[in-house]
Amino acid sequence: MSEPMVKAEGVHKRFGRLEVLKGITLQVMPGEVMCLLGPSGSGKSTFLRCINHLEKINSGRLSVDGELVGYRQVGDRLHELRESEVARKRAEIGMVFQNFNLFPNMTALDNVTCAPIRVKGTSRDAAAARAREELARVGLPDKLDCYPAQLSGGQQQRVAIARALAMDPKLMLFDEPTSALDPELVGEVLQAMKRLATEGMTMVVVTHEMGFAREVADSVVFMDAGLVVEAGSPAEVLANPREERTRAFLSKVL
Repeated sequence: MSEPMVKAEGVHKRFGRLEVLKGITLQVMPGEVMCLLGPSGSGKSTFLRCINHLEKINSGRLSVDGELVGYRQVGDRLHELRESEVARKRAEIGMVFQNFNLFPNMTALDNVTCAPIRVKGTSRDAAAARAREELARVGLPDKLDCYPAQLSGGQQQRVAIARALAMDPKLMLFDEPTSALDPELVGEVLQAMKRLATEGMTMVVVTHEMGFAREVADSVVFMDAGLVVEAGSPAEVLANPREERTRAFLSKVL
């Protein structure tokens, strides 16, 4: 058996007095697509941000590819990594947000080449060649010289996916990547994500797109109030949920 790509053990996260994550335990295997479902405020996005240390956990353990996130263990003690070390680890994890976060003054090509050049020291020619590959991979080979304002929301989100892929991530995190899109643009982003899944990319996806979860996910986790209420295959959780809270949620969204 291979090691989990993501392993969470009793993860807690508080913002002041508000406990947002109340002991999350789950694991994602290499090549697996996990979809996190649940109502707003259930902790899904916070957990995603903890995976790449955009948020620090208060207790528990969280590791990616066998290494603790944000910490190094020496004996029985945990030592927080320096920000430069955290940034280096974070570069191995791609993240796609609800809002595309593209640089408005840069073309699609420049948006994708920026991080490999600045963070990894890739040469401009090599970064541009890789950017062209990734933009073609998400179906945008003819949009290299377009600025974000010249692209639809769906196209901008696909540029954001290409930008993450250009860093050679071992893991991709998607935080409701279609929620800011007009309905007719959702399909093109989901299609790009499906292609990644078939290529074996490990993915954790916070989503309300039940069709995507049913078709693409290997596992589905339903969260509510900072807890994992139910987890299993799409057939188990979506078609035959055990928990009443899961059934109540799905009755509103399916």
